[in-house]
Amino acid sequence: MAGMNDNTLLLETRHCDTVGQQLEERIGLGQALTPELRAHLAACPGCRAHLDLLRALEAALLEDVPPLPPPAHLRAGVMDAARQAGTGPPAAHALPGRQRHPSHRHPSRRFWPLLMGAAAVSGVLALGALLAPSRGAAATLPDPAVVVAAAGGLLVASNGQGGTLNLLRGDQVTASLRSDGAQPSWFTQGVRLGDRVYLADAANNRVLEVLTNPLKVVRSHPVPGGVAGLTASSGPGGGRVYFKTVLGAVGWLGGADQQITVAREDGLPLADVMDGVLLSGGGLFVTHHLSGEICLLDPNTLNVVRRVKVGGSPVDLAPEAGGTVLALDAGGRLLRLGPDGEVVRSWPLPGHPDKLGVNGGVALVTDRAGSLTRIDLASGEVNPMSLAHPMDVVALSDGTFAVAEGRVNGRGRVRVLDGALRTSWQLEGEASK
Repeated sequence: MAGMNDNTLLLETRHCDTVGQQLEERIGLGQALTPELRAHLAACPGCRAHLDLLRALEAALLEDVPPLPPPAHLRAGVMDAARQAGTGPPAAHALPGRQRHPSHRHPSRRFWPLLMGAAAVSGVLALGALLAPSRGAAATLPDPAVVVAAAGGLLVASNGQGGTLNLLRGDQVTASLRSDGAQPSWFTQGVRLGDRVYLADAANNRVLEVLTNPLKVVRSHPVPGGVAGLTASSGPGGGRVYFKTVLGAVGWLGGADQQITVAREDGLPLADVMDGVLLSGGGLFVTHHLSGEICLLDPNTLNVVRRVKVGGSPVDLAPEAGGTVLALDAGGRLLRLGPDGEVVRSWPLPGHPDKLGVNGGVALVTDRAGSLTRIDLASGEVNPMSLAHPMDVVALSDGTFAVAEGRVNGRGRVRVLDGALRTSWQLEGEASK
């Protein structure tokens, strides 16, 4: 029996060692944890402690030593030594009544000599930053307003602290910067085109063109009158980003002479700057939430092909497979539009939703007043859930949705949900002081 116990302990030890290696590799590469790893962590305090320490180290490397990143060889050396080091007391997560196998060491302890040595040799990490709780990753999410699926991760634009951009890989912040504007930024929407993300900043009447690897603003495109909506498309002739202004003009970036005014709209408070623009099926759809209209334009000439009065306050658009388009009415409806813009189906929704994400047969809509609603596009079933302050939602390629939750009680959050509204992971900012 004793031999069986020893064998069991040895297998557990080897499994925890394997988990530790996988955690180090995934945190080092900025990858999300697998369901198997999450299941092991739920039952293993020692491996959870190791994960906490890895995240603290990653945050220190990324956030506490701006603006220069640590040398690549340092990170590689840290991770390699972490896997090889083996000194320290027995793990605290040995099962009651069992002796820990002598070859297994507490994974969180084997890092401390390494960390202090790395800091002393490199001269770039302060000992206090390593021993104290990191203020890095969490503090960079002051007030998430827009989330975009970018190359290799998520780009989150926050309206707090004058306008902050953060790149997330998995549930880790890997890069941050301030947007810098004459006025504190007010981000309303973002779209991706290749390795760039374009962010509508309504407060500064501009669209920011952002490169995500490395994270930097490469250009600021002025948009007189302010930006109310964006869409991006790529084709044989290259990429193009279309916009709608607060004052009712439609055009594309870089085409100063290619604009047309399709509605005469007065200036709006920043909180009400919202409209949808979508290129779908060879037509450019544009909402006008003040008049309850959806316009269909020729994307090359910008001539108005058709105007459809749908009523309410249409504010966002998303494509569906098969050539139909979904339009979100802030008055409480989700509309399905045919290729000509006519309404072919309508779903009643609670509250006053304003952002829309679609993944396959599921749509999610946010209502910043405090709810997120799931719509099954096949059955028509509508399921709302309470969420403190959802500001934006984007569909991700793996079938999940990312939601930006604005600041509540001093904290902002980014949450990833599956199609059944279950939270896969979340990253929460620190409370404002």
